[in-house]
Amino acid sequence: MPDSTATPPPKRGPLWPFVLLIILVAGGFLAWRVLERPQTVFVAPHSPDAGVAVTEAVDAAVPANIDDGDTQLRKLAAGWSSDPIFAKWLDLLSLRHLVAAAQLVADGASPPPALPFLSIPGPFVVREVEAPKPAKGKVRPPPQLFIATSSYARYDALLRVFGSVNAAAAGDAYAQVRPFCEAAFGEIGRPGKRFDDVLTAALRRVLAVKLIDGEVELVPKGAVYAFKDPAVEALSAAEKQVLRLGPENGRVLQRQLREFAAHAKVLENP
Repeated sequence: MPDSTATPPPKRGPLWPFVLLIILVAGGFLAWRVLERPQTVFVAPHSPDAGVAVTEAVDAAVPANIDDGDTQLRKLAAGWSSDPIFAKWLDLLSLRHLVAAAQLVADGASPPPALPFLSIPGPFVVREVEAPKPAKGKVRPPPQLFIATSSYARYDALLRVFGSVNAAAAGDAYAQVRPFCEAAFGEIGRPGKRFDDVLTAALRRVLAVKLIDGEVELVPKGAVYAFKDPAVEALSAAEKQVLRLGPENGRVLQRQLREFAAHAKVLENP
């Protein structure tokens, strides 16, 4: 049976990065840069300790400076990996990026729009397998479509760097950057929610994905492709993105996040 890795031009490359980028830019870009809201402090009148109460209340109300948090993150992360690409990431990475990415994943969306400095080379490619020649008078069915190994390989460099990070050290350091993460989350988050809750939801979603070894069959869906298995296609965009990494890269991602979660103490059973 002949097969081909050629992909019809109009169907190459999923459209989700561009759609989500528009959503992120429209809904989150301005929110990242809102000014700090003034804090109101109430002190009981004529209290003998009124001066002390004012000072303590103001200190508690002032949010952590996110720029200071970015500086702290870069200092802490400098020794997490010897990969030179990781060092370049640190120059571009901010807590706002990480918080926005976690929020997207927690909501079921794919995170690349929040991490614009990450690039995935090459198009998404499928492998076509022609159906056997039918009996005389029968119509040959369309070819079967599978994710090509080259589509998984596009993520190899990204996961190599991610896998080089000392995830335990990153988890241990989370306590030191948590206040800054909460401050960044305060710019885009929903009232009454903590960033810890969002981070926990994002980690649970990714770690719950069951990776697929072997061939993954697809079906055409407009200008893109869908998973043939309805149960897989019903997964969120974030969960399907994990599958598009390929099983080996997916295992690296889940192993690192599980190690991070165990040390950050944001999951009971990571």
